[in-house]
Amino acid sequence: MRPARTSALVLATGVFFGLATTPISAPRAQDVHGGERTAAPAPRYQSLRYLEDYSYLAHTRGDDPFDRLKYVPLWPGGHLSIGGQHRLRYEYLAPVDLAPASAEPRESVLFVRNLLHADLVFHRQIRLFAQIGSFEALGAPARDEPPGANLLDAPQFFLEIRGKARGVGIVARAGRQEMSLGSTRWVSARDGTNVRQSFDLARISLSGRTWKNDTFFGTVPALERGVFDDAPSFQSKFWGTYFTLAVAPGKAASLDAFYLGRDRPDVTYREISGREVRHTLGVRAFGELASGFEYIVHGLFQGGTVGDASILAWGFAGGLWQRLPGAFSPLRIGVRWDALSGDSRAGDGTVSTFHPLFPNQTFFSALPAIYPTNLYEVHPLMQFERGTVSAEAGCTFFWRQAVEDAVYQPPGAPFIRATESRAPFTAAQMSLSLGYRATRHLSFNAEYSHVFAGPAYVEAGGTDVDFFGTWTTFTY
Repeated sequence: MRPARTSALVLATGVFFGLATTPISAPRAQDVHGGERTAAPAPRYQSLRYLEDYSYLAHTRGDDPFDRLKYVPLWPGGHLSIGGQHRLRYEYLAPVDLAPASAEPRESVLFVRNLLHADLVFHRQIRLFAQIGSFEALGAPARDEPPGANLLDAPQFFLEIRGKARGVGIVARAGRQEMSLGSTRWVSARDGTNVRQSFDLARISLSGRTWKNDTFFGTVPALERGVFDDAPSFQSKFWGTYFTLAVAPGKAASLDAFYLGRDRPDVTYREISGREVRHTLGVRAFGELASGFEYIVHGLFQGGTVGDASILAWGFAGGLWQRLPGAFSPLRIGVRWDALSGDSRAGDGTVSTFHPLFPNQTFFSALPAIYPTNLYEVHPLMQFERGTVSAEAGCTFFWRQAVEDAVYQPPGAPFIRATESRAPFTAAQMSLSLGYRATRHLSFNAEYSHVFAGPAYVEAGGTDVDFFGTWTTFTY
């Protein structure tokens, strides 16, 4: 490791754990009449930090020492909110990928993520949200580029205007921003990777009593490793509209309907390559019953063109969970599944390989071994959550939907080509994860995964894979 990087890592680690262990004395806030404000419990931090609202601190005293950063009054109706997150994530993988003779036998890497943001509220209807981030990957040269590393950039910078008309809430955002839609299965902030997913969008969000809608159009930034060099990529476009409607009281039943469009300048599927314009139509039904039963079901259809070829792809996904009764109520047992199309016919002028857009790549596990396309998978699991402790254990079984198509790995590159194996069964991935939330600010997570090589793995020259990851996160 280079001396400069070693010093930077030691400094970052010292600052990180210093913040985590050093108390901050919050000043006693007074209301406009000179009396002491009553204490208010601090809300949980959001994955999308711009969804947090600390305006309540104008009228009450927070009980968190960082509240002096969360609400800094500037003028009548205006305030500043400052926050951030620092994460150390260690990953060990052996062997790397399929471990052919030329590959590294193992990978040991430390990811360092530092994020700072400022939320400037000019008025209750106008705000400017800005975030900067630094991302390092130490110990593995192959990870020393996005999404593993990015020296310094602005993952988010947007202007927001909000209002209300005839009972409909209206929020308009323009600029670079993170976005998660629905269950985050197809569009997510990609928190598992070191550099999260951002978009350059013009976006309007509407909400009523039982419904909401997001409509957007924009581009996907081209990530570079340097300093403030992640420019908008007008060759890579993304647009769509996403509706959510509550169709039953409480959480019993809700329905999503969405259209998502993606334009990519140059893609390749087997012998077909060129510009891709792909349209995704989808529905999602989900709900939670008083008995502790939860369900979610997705159905998707994709059309469009790749070069001179047409696209005809499909996908189904879902999950069922049941919370156990009585003394076993911290436990949930469940199963997830996916059926995502592959291309079974070469040279027919049609591409049937499903494209998952911007998926939550840690959906199966902290080790995203297989990309969600051209597969059948089933994932029985058990989850535990009680107080500040959580755990999950499960095993995911992967098959190719079309053996004539490849097995893919993130971010969508062929992992096992059809010419390397005709076996449908790819692998089984067993995972055990643990989480502990020490305080509102500090959390610890760890996961172990073992990939049992199936015939497709073995015929392509692969073996079993071991993965261990642990990450410590401090948020304020």
